[in-house]
Amino acid sequence: MRNIFAIKRGERLLCLVAFLAFVGLNWLMIAYNYGLFTRGGNLGFWGLFFDHYTVSGYDNLSYMTISRWKIYYQLYRHPLLPTFFYPFYLLNHWLMDLTHTNYAIFIVAFFNVLTATYSCLFIYRIFTEVQELRKKDALLLTIFFFSFASILLTSFVPDHFIFSLFFLTMTLYIAGRAMKREDGRMKAWQTMLLSFFATGITFTNIAKIGLADLFVNGKRTFRIKHFFLVFILPLGALFAIYSYQQTTFVEPDTKLQARVKEKKLKKDQKFAAKYEKQHEFMKSRTGTQVANNRFFEWTDLSSSRTDAIIENLFGESIQLHQEHVLEDVNKSRPIIVRYSSVLNYIAEAMIIILFLGGIIVGRKEKFLQLCLAWFATDIVLHIILGFGIIEVYIMGAHWLFVIPIAITYLFKCIRQRRVLIGARLLIATLSLTLMVYNLSLIIPFMLRGFVAPH
Repeated sequence: MRNIFAIKRGERLLCLVAFLAFVGLNWLMIAYNYGLFTRGGNLGFWGLFFDHYTVSGYDNLSYMTISRWKIYYQLYRHPLLPTFFYPFYLLNHWLMDLTHTNYAIFIVAFFNVLTATYSCLFIYRIFTEVQELRKKDALLLTIFFFSFASILLTSFVPDHFIFSLFFLTMTLYIAGRAMKREDGRMKAWQTMLLSFFATGITFTNIAKIGLADLFVNGKRTFRIKHFFLVFILPLGALFAIYSYQQTTFVEPDTKLQARVKEKKLKKDQKFAAKYEKQHEFMKSRTGTQVANNRFFEWTDLSSSRTDAIIENLFGESIQLHQEHVLEDVNKSRPIIVRYSSVLNYIAEAMIIILFLGGIIVGRKEKFLQLCLAWFATDIVLHIILGFGIIEVYIMGAHWLFVIPIAITYLFKCIRQRRVLIGARLLIATLSLTLMVYNLSLIIPFMLRGFVAPH
């Protein structure tokens, strides 16, 4: 297989424009609290970042990890992330000693721009090479995808979702190309590497890698040698990494923090009152769990599914709400926010209708069936089980690409030129409207957090 990271001549302009756009978006994140977030030295980085960072519900744990080595991530969900960031912590620590400046925001921005640019490239290739869409229409739908609110945000916030988007779009591209070849197979080493890295970023990605292998390789997926190489081996390696970090770093630190917290609760009444208030607030945000177990701590059986789907899943994921812009539901944002204008609901309805139309037209296509199987895993996880349902909109990078992929089949079935021009105008109008609307809310919010260097 040719090097999928090599940029072909016809893709260079797209990649250049995407690169510059993502540099601009990441500049917003660098400017956000710049004077505070570049402070170096022996500081309380948890308080520095936690108290002064709020961009929706996206985490800033990568900033903390690169600033001071500690396992901030929940390892059973993100076993590989601390290991990945460790060399960059060492680099940042060395630079911090030399310059007294924290370069975490620049290191994270570098990876955001790189992975976002390649995610854009993989999406475009899915449209052109896998679905064989006209290049102008592929470009239009690529812009449409990146006009979605959570995709714009994912491209510059210091969270793990851009890495997931990178590996998931790569997986779909590899699987789609394999479906078109005569042998119709994904190589074992491809699935093995994807299983290791994508699952290491977010553990639930293993379901999607497994589905991709199953749709492409069929019964071969369950052959003992293949199954061992592509699933058991990478999962075993991730478990070993998880176990080492858990016993070496997490458990000793957890015991230490518990002792420190206990002492502080006894001695500092203000801290105790603040801690109790925050504890009660977080309880109010927690619905009925599937089971009383840490693996189900984010599940929620009691929250309204209708509101979650309308306002969050197909709402905030695609177009931000005018009220409580980019507030964190675990800090100040209400669980459900309504749009101030009926036009937002009209736009949402149009996108859902296009999505459903694409599904109906392309329902017999194997590649779309794979994408819908992926989408179904997210629906089961977030809507049925309620995992992270109160902020499901921050997880759009895991599934939103299914919408333009489905719409592609509408474009392919149109034969009349006038109808095709109408479809292009509709997607172009939606893309431009969403891009302008979302950025008009994002940019002022991010620039309000600008703090000049001292």
